Amino acid sequence: MAERGPYAKGVARREQIIDTALRVLADRGYRKTSLRAIARELGLQPAHILHYFSSRERLLEAVIEAWDRSTGEAAAARAGTTDRGFLAVWPEGVRHNAGVPGLVHLYTAFAAEAADDSHPSHAFFLRRFARVRGLITEDLERGRATGVYPPDLDPGRAAVRLIALSDGLQLQWLIDPRIDMAAELEHGIATLRSPR
Repeated sequence: MAERGPYAKGVARREQIIDTALRVLADRGYRKTSLRAIARELGLQPAHILHYFSSRERLLEAVIEAWDRSTGEAAAARAGTTDRGFLAVWPEGVRHNAGVPGLVHLYTAFAAEAADDSHPSHAFFLRRFARVRGLITEDLERGRATGVYPPDLDPGRAAVRLIALSDGLQLQWLIDPRIDMAAELEHGIATLRSPR
């Protein structure tokens, strides 16, 4: 049964704030987006946003989680419509990210800040990296079993390196947009394959 009353309105308002923040961050970028700018887009005062999110950091964490969820669901849908696994669709997601530099900047900045275990997003990034490592490791194990990858490949260690490659490419691309993140990630994945 659907929720009614103030609770449902609060959930809907919270989602509206996250959706608006996603759009504003994608358009204006991480550094150029203030709580005031997001509130202005919604026709609210910044204090109203803080009623739903205790701080700007908590709002940005919710934005990253929503973006990660939507991109993860899109990747799963692409992988699920074919026999392709995560490694095949991952570069497509990275290619899509080139269209939202503000969100890539937010992700990169927050990931670096979350290295401090007292940061509000530390637990989120721990879970996210573990989940992505698991997806990559599963693909590499399947590929190793079928001869796509060499038998001596360590899927867990390779997963760590591929995430480092992807995140490092995003940082380099933010500084120099001429870098083709998706092509470089595809090349990095291809170098793991067994020689033919």
